[in-house]
Amino acid sequence: MNDVATALGRLGELAIEVPSWAYGNSGTRFKVFGTPGTPRTVQEKVADAAKVHELTGLAPTVALHIPWDKVDDYAALKEYAAGLGVGLGTINSNTFQDDSTSSAR
Repeated sequence: MNDVATALGRLGELAIEVPSWAYGNSGTRFKVFGTPGTPRTVQEKVADAAKVHELTGLAPTVALHIPWDKVDDYAALKEYAAGLGVGLGTINSNTFQDDSTSSAR
């Protein structure tokens, strides 16, 4: 088998874990740009991730980000994801600071 065929064959073994935040509204540190159809819940993000996996076959898991993807029942979320053909992957913490509710000093 030549190098190209070997490389192409190996691509079929590739699995990419997509981050849930990739399905949300995007923007910069100055503004978030909302778009129609953007997922509003973690379940909608997981459904979008499942569609990506269905179309590519390369994204079998989705990484959740806490507290953005916090739910009361992770077992139910795992079951929901499995029903769509994907799994839950790593859990990442939100390392960004929340908006301050106190006045500037």
